[in-house]
Amino acid sequence: MPDLRPFARESHPDGEHSVSAFSAVLQRRSSRGVFKGVVGSLIAFVAVASPILHAQSPAPYPSKSVRLIVPFSAGGASDIMGRLLGQKLSETWGRQVIVENRPGAGGNIGMEAVSRAAPDGYTLVLMNNAAASNAALNPKLSFDVLRDFVPIALVASTPMVLVANPGVPAKSLAELTSLLKRSPGKYTYGSCGLGGPQHFATELYKYRTGAFIVHAPYRGCSQAAADILGSQIELAMLSTSVAIPHVKTGKMQAIATTAAKRLPSAPDIPTFRESGIDTLKDYDFDIWYGMMAPAGTPKEIIAKIQADVMAILKKPDTMQAMAGAGIESLTGDGDDLLALYKTDVEKSQIVVKFANIKIN
Repeated sequence: MPDLRPFARESHPDGEHSVSAFSAVLQRRSSRGVFKGVVGSLIAFVAVASPILHAQSPAPYPSKSVRLIVPFSAGGASDIMGRLLGQKLSETWGRQVIVENRPGAGGNIGMEAVSRAAPDGYTLVLMNNAAASNAALNPKLSFDVLRDFVPIALVASTPMVLVANPGVPAKSLAELTSLLKRSPGKYTYGSCGLGGPQHFATELYKYRTGAFIVHAPYRGCSQAAADILGSQIELAMLSTSVAIPHVKTGKMQAIATTAAKRLPSAPDIPTFRESGIDTLKDYDFDIWYGMMAPAGTPKEIIAKIQADVMAILKKPDTMQAMAGAGIESLTGDGDDLLALYKTDVEKSQIVVKFANIKIN
């Protein structure tokens, strides 16, 4: 016989047991049973599903090798900077960072390749301000830096030096400017390539001063340097890593550096700003280097890369290696990189119009 005593308290005042009370208690017991069953099922589900959910959660970045595209040939400052960063990031992450040179079209080939890569943080690019001059030269490029990339960090800069053959009768930028104005078209300057930073830096100088020099574009700074040494040309705008060794031996004379401040590696060379020429008092045109990723790359990955790169750039051995290659360490974030890019696009647009520069 079932024990019905629990129901005795739920009786009518006349002492007879209530059928409805009996049913209510049965319902409560039934509900407790269902609740226990549901809880048991949930516990069992979590026990089974937990390993599956854990296996499907994203692995910490990076979980495989990373490609760092350098859109220029091997041996230049971009390549040196890319390989240094690649080595240091490999050590930091415990994953290989593969540096891949993708030269061509002034850096456009490599930039285009990265713009089409998966936005997962495993394809990055180390670009320089050739991207700004390219945007000014060709507004119809297949990619748009502002639309197709997300900036990570501003990492370095390489000032340029305007050098002259020792036979040029000018020892300062003010003297050279006067000489060029008195003899327009008599002197020729070499650049490291048509539409490159060295070309644009010199044309900006011409635009601001009214000096006129004939342009001779070369396929690289080393070729322009060779013709200065051989007296085929009188002047050249060269990267510091190419110019300084020849300046120190006296085979070239340094006229001025394009940096805002004098170079720690060559403190005797004055800047364009120090020339005393009023239109050059705010002149500043370095080759800068920045790291970017395809647009859509997760913000947390961008933040991690930025933090790790900044930490690397502050290490004494990294700074020493960069200084030895004539490269100055910078530690700017993505906003700094973007601001510099936009400024250089504006400068380049002025130069393109002034010098009527066209790339076929």
